[in-house]
Amino acid sequence: MKLLADTSALLALAWRDDRNHQAAVGFVRAHPQARFLLTELILSEVATRLRARSSADRAASVVDSLLESRRYELVLVELDVLRGAVERMRRFRDKRLSLADCASFEVMERVGVEVAFTFDRDFRDCGFRMMP
Repeated sequence: MKLLADTSALLALAWRDDRNHQAAVGFVRAHPQARFLLTELILSEVATRLRARSSADRAASVVDSLLESRRYELVLVELDVLRGAVERMRRFRDKRLSLADCASFEVMERVGVEVAFTFDRDFRDCGFRMMP
């Protein structure tokens, strides 16, 4: 099973006091065969939020673990994906979507991934399945 790992899920894994921490950890443990895609935009959001809330060492440690893990595959967002993401942002102007979210939707469609490991309801609202 391949899913896109969104910022909300990765932060829930990293922060024990996150309201979704137990659900995120439980999902990852219950699905050892799951593999996750993430973009550098997602990685940037995770690192930035961790750095703001804890420390540079903590942020760097989490980023290193994601980059080194065999469960996570980094997808670099190319120019055509960014252009598609910007167009998607215009199309969904009634929603408060980030560029990272819109790029995630573009990547998911282009590689045929229909499910996101996320707690962000914007994925569902934009036509994607959410887990857990």
